[in-house]
Amino acid sequence: MKTNLKNSKISIINKGKAKVFMFILVLTSILWLLIELSKISISTATFAVKYENIPLGKLMQSKPPSEIKIALKAPGFLLLKFKLKNQKIKLNLKNFVKTDSNYYLLPNQQITYLNAQLRGEIEVISVLNDTIFVELGSSKSKKVPVKPSLDLKFKLGYNLINTLKINPDSVVITGSQKFVDSLKEIETTSIKLYDIYKNINVDVALKLPSKKYNLIVSADKVNIIGEVDKFTEGRFTIPVLIVNKPIDIKINTFPKEIEVIYQAGLSNFNKITENSFSVVYDYEEYKIDTLRKYLTPIIQHKSEFISSIRVYPSQIEFLIQK
Repeated sequence: MKTNLKNSKISIINKGKAKVFMFILVLTSILWLLIELSKISISTATFAVKYENIPLGKLMQSKPPSEIKIALKAPGFLLLKFKLKNQKIKLNLKNFVKTDSNYYLLPNQQITYLNAQLRGEIEVISVLNDTIFVELGSSKSKKVPVKPSLDLKFKLGYNLINTLKINPDSVVITGSQKFVDSLKEIETTSIKLYDIYKNINVDVALKLPSKKYNLIVSADKVNIIGEVDKFTEGRFTIPVLIVNKPIDIKINTFPKEIEVIYQAGLSNFNKITENSFSVVYDYEEYKIDTLRKYLTPIIQHKSEFISSIRVYPSQIEFLIQK
């Protein structure tokens, strides 16, 4: 019994010594780490770079490098801060070098400028990106048309009276010459309108270029207007008219009259007369191909109130008498 009690006391003493040893070991490690972190050392860190002082009248034509690596001299605990999280730093574009059409920066010529941005005991030793190419160009403004992206489906018997009106129908884009020159048009966001039977009047946002291009657009949306009406069918019977016929030639046509079938909106239907359109047949068709025995109708003009025209018959036969 006494032996067991003695062994138990020894075990408790050993465990106590082990805990003391572990405490001393951890404390020593922490002290060592703090001493090491307080020492001045050199290490590299990655910085998010911002370019400033772009020359007057110039713009970035493409995105330059967004990060640079810098060798720093500082106490270890400060270096650790830069290791754990990328910090921001500025490069001055006033100090660019130009050769022909190329522009580049030599960051190691801006060490003083870089050091002025860092606080405390941190010192910039060198920038590992020794040359940074930047593409600078002129600013330019350009007017481009707006292209609507619409999916329109009308209720049976309904349609547009005339073409859609877009206001504004074009926008002015200002930005880097390289990007502005590449733009031919600017689209609207997609919009779907189904079962339409009333006038259209909607505001539609434009698909603006990415913000990274730093463009200025004169408008961010457009208004689209369309007059919608119920359409009905009308028809006129008119004589066949042949143009470009030589004076000394007589032509008999079969038939001598044609039927013109048209569609127009109800609101303008009574405005349509025989003078609202002109349908002719051209003798030149025969001169091009003397073997042909028929002529096809040509619609020379039609009223803006007429949406579509069909001619019956679609061809006429003819006989030439000299």
